[in-house]
Amino acid sequence: MIAQTTRLQLSLTNDKQEPFQNATVALYQLPDSILKEKKVIKGNGSFDVDTQTIYLVKISAAGIQNINKEIRIEDSSVAITIILSAKVSSLGNVTVVAKRPLIKQDDDKTVIDAEALANSSSNAFEVLEKTPGTVIDQDGNVYLSSTTPATIFINGREMKLSSADIASLLKSLPAGSVSKIEILRSPSAKYDAASSGGIVNIVLKKGVKLGTSGSVNLAYFQGVYGTATGGINLNKSSGKLTSYFNYQFTKKNNFEKLNSDRLTPTDSLVSQRSYTTYPSLNNYFGGGVDYAFSKKLNFAYDLRLSNTNGKSNAGNPIDIINDQTGLLLEKNGSDIRNKNRSTYIGNELSAKYKIDSLGSEWMTEVDYNYYNNRNDQNYSNYFLLPAKITATGDGVNKNDKNIFVFQTDLTLKIPKKYTLEAGFKVTLSNSNNSAEYFKDTGNGNKFVDLYQTNTFKYKEAITAAYLQVSKTFAGFTFKPGVRLETTDIEGRQLVPKDTSFAIKRTDLFPYVFIKHDLWKMFGSPLTGSAIYRRSIKRPYYETLNPYPKYVDQYLFDKGNPNLQPQFTTNYEINVTFQNFPVFAIGINDTRDIFSQVTLQDNRTKITYRTYANIGKNKELYMKLIGGIPPGRKYFFYVGAQYNHNSYEGLYDNIPLNYKRGSYTFFMYHELKLTKTFTFNMQGFMRTKGVQNFYELNTFGGLFLSVNKAILNKKANIILSVNDLLQTNRVSFNINQGNVKASGERINDTRRLGLTFRYNFGGKPKEEKKSFDAPSEAN
Repeated sequence: MIAQTTRLQLSLTNDKQEPFQNATVALYQLPDSILKEKKVIKGNGSFDVDTQTIYLVKISAAGIQNINKEIRIEDSSVAITIILSAKVSSLGNVTVVAKRPLIKQDDDKTVIDAEALANSSSNAFEVLEKTPGTVIDQDGNVYLSSTTPATIFINGREMKLSSADIASLLKSLPAGSVSKIEILRSPSAKYDAASSGGIVNIVLKKGVKLGTSGSVNLAYFQGVYGTATGGINLNKSSGKLTSYFNYQFTKKNNFEKLNSDRLTPTDSLVSQRSYTTYPSLNNYFGGGVDYAFSKKLNFAYDLRLSNTNGKSNAGNPIDIINDQTGLLLEKNGSDIRNKNRSTYIGNELSAKYKIDSLGSEWMTEVDYNYYNNRNDQNYSNYFLLPAKITATGDGVNKNDKNIFVFQTDLTLKIPKKYTLEAGFKVTLSNSNNSAEYFKDTGNGNKFVDLYQTNTFKYKEAITAAYLQVSKTFAGFTFKPGVRLETTDIEGRQLVPKDTSFAIKRTDLFPYVFIKHDLWKMFGSPLTGSAIYRRSIKRPYYETLNPYPKYVDQYLFDKGNPNLQPQFTTNYEINVTFQNFPVFAIGINDTRDIFSQVTLQDNRTKITYRTYANIGKNKELYMKLIGGIPPGRKYFFYVGAQYNHNSYEGLYDNIPLNYKRGSYTFFMYHELKLTKTFTFNMQGFMRTKGVQNFYELNTFGGLFLSVNKAILNKKANIILSVNDLLQTNRVSFNINQGNVKASGERINDTRRLGLTFRYNFGGKPKEEKKSFDAPSEAN
């Protein structure tokens, strides 16, 4: 088998960025550790390498720390600069100074190193909020290039939960548990087609192969309310067996202030001023084992458990005013108290077989995930003008989800430089929801609330198979693929009446990826790629469940069992420089788009947040990123993204013709003041734009942190400030259908944090993160 020959260019410098003379460099081919070439390099040197191959570079010289660096060669030549540090005897073993890039482009996937973002974060959700290229609304939806929310994966598995449940789950995971975040705006045929808005894959840390090692951490963040967290991580590697264990405890509180003014067709203004607190306690446990039966075969098992006990207490005074005269017509309000308990259990059993040394492998995984939530709610609706008897109500909402996944993937390196990928996947999801509510209108007689009492069962089976092939010739890399998916969804409402619905269909989803070097800049090529993809977004359980959920006396959430899937065709062009994303432009053409809509009952003044297929949307997006690559004292990137949307359809049976554009700006700066002291600044700003037909005014956030390494670089003290300028607050207005409203949402986003982390045992530098180089030892 003949692989395509390319070049690996190495530039070696000392701490002063001067060329390093006379270093011995050995190049080994993995996974078999075959020595390919060994020679002395004076400043610069190159090696002939094969595409689609992983190499180990070993560098040694008198007076420097030895370096062992894994390098993956994809489809083109690679140029890397490595800084060689002077040997210091007190450091013991090896200190690696090759810096992991914060952002790296890997074909159709952008990889974000989460470590720097985790330093100033109290949980995984905050890490995601700070991830370059993502925008998160205050309902927990994550947006990439599209106005369709992205699909959230954890460790490569879709979390079939609502945005609110996913946000709650991520807030229960410690920030330090996140290894990296993978962003796929246009995923290949290997990934689920149900990702019209792209995929955000949150990869959690597993064990490290360093004998016995670990870390402990303590942190406190203070805003209006405080958050305290602490935990421990243990890793052990002995022969063929690697195991890990981590535990994190978090106690936190947060608030949300929601002010809104809504105009009714009777010229009445419903003015609400809501304030809610969210205290909670969380315990998170993770553990796993990895056993290598041989150099080619290994098995792994991972278990993750999260338990959260939380409360929310809301006060919601409401004034109803004559919009013409300003006269106060009614004065009332709601006090709402929730007590909830949620449990998440994730199990993953996997096997990996390496077929040959060229990268052929067969992977099989079996997952079982369980999610349980119970919420006890009590509310009081009081009436001051005109005076009426206070009405009360209470209820219990129970939700159970069981998700089973079987997946097998085969990658083959075959003759004539072809790479063949094929796989099969089955996902079974079973959800049961029951809500039992009672109310008392003020006369002391408690009775069943038939409007909110509900029992709803939901089953989903998605079966998929895919095939894609890639080949590089004449400088072009082609990767066409196709994915076949069958959808079988059944929903049945048992209470208050027996009704059912079903979605059964089979769809084909083509994918094409083309890549080619464009021209050289500073001695390295700019690489261009083009992507064509078709995807689907299926209505999920919470959007289909028709039962109304009480928010306050003038607002309910409810699903729509008549929703149909939406389909998106995506076209995208990307440009990268040394695997760093530089420019992207694309179009999302969506039909049968379903979105959250707000409807109003003119008689009762009650609004309903629900979902509807509203028509079609064509979205144009562009992204530009630039900066200085990592590896020196100062590293930064800045970026901008533009989105323009054109909607056509019906909103509450009223013709919709809606066009809006908005910009998003983001940045990251890192300054290494000394060998043990680092300053970071990260921020974003989103200009006035549209989201779920709410027009949002400009908002953003600025995040600062300083990191000091102490105790011979075994410990770190991190001081951070989140949302320094308190600009991460959203003001909105909506004027669609018969709903005209405006308001503002404010959360406890400005916080001062102090984190202490201590590493013991082996140096934490060899954790497998699929980056070009291991991180610096802290």
